[in-house]
Amino acid sequence: MRNLLKMIRYRLEYVGFLVLKKMFLCFPEKCRFKLAEVMANFAYMIIKKRRIIALTNLEMAFPNMPENERIKIAKKSYQIMAKGFLSSLWIKEYLDNPQNIKIINKEVCKTAYNKNKGVVCALMHTGNIDITCCAASGLPMVAVAKRQKNPYINSFIMEFREKTMGLTIILKNKYVIKKLIEFLKKGYMLGLFCDHRDKGAIVNFFGTKTIAPTGAVSLALKYDIPLLFLYNVLDDDNTCTINIQEEIELVKTGNFKEDVQTNVQMLIDKMEKVISEHPEQWMWFHDRWNLYRKLYQNKKRKNK
Repeated sequence: MRNLLKMIRYRLEYVGFLVLKKMFLCFPEKCRFKLAEVMANFAYMIIKKRRIIALTNLEMAFPNMPENERIKIAKKSYQIMAKGFLSSLWIKEYLDNPQNIKIINKEVCKTAYNKNKGVVCALMHTGNIDITCCAASGLPMVAVAKRQKNPYINSFIMEFREKTMGLTIILKNKYVIKKLIEFLKKGYMLGLFCDHRDKGAIVNFFGTKTIAPTGAVSLALKYDIPLLFLYNVLDDDNTCTINIQEEIELVKTGNFKEDVQTNVQMLIDKMEKVISEHPEQWMWFHDRWNLYRKLYQNKKRKNK
């Protein structure tokens, strides 16, 4: 009975999602993005937990910045994330307009791919997140995604990423590394997000220790594969600029464990620099330093 009720709820959520999609498509694209901004402002106000996480993270990263500036960045980040997510509702139309996507250093991607080893691309949750994978420009790319709780919405997201964007998607599970290695052997590019908190190496990020995923660096080191760092910026006119940095020269001393640690920190440093330059573009409402639970626990102790 519980499972039946859950599936009914998922179905209703999906119907609501389809209604939202139909509503959005009734408006010109500029209006859709404006509606996304309104929805983002609403979410910022009513979802207290995520608002606290965003503002706490910003205070961790920029302690000397005035509070009102941090609030502006948080709100702008919400708007950019909302516009990026909701534009998936009309992603084909968006991608069909060549003026919407600008790729800087496109040749770096092709040069790395032409080494015939496969390519590992370290990605960030910035701008219109999914659009970063368009940097492959027709080259075969596989990306890892987290399964959504709602199976209907999960299928929708999988479909637009695979059919519309030409990606191969692997859902995150305990066999994901094995599958990624298989794709590398076939010459695929791998798109792996490396900026969120996950199991891995302890790194220094904005002056505070946290955990960073090691998958991208480990694969690049172990199989001698080119490692690229990519991110995108959603510009004020809602076009995307994808930035491909030069191939990362990995430190290789022969001590694999130490080399992974060193190179993950180097990658995190690069990401920190990008976030400092474009703070409004990053997803601040992810609990990057695992602070919310600590704040909540401390509050509970004080109330006892």
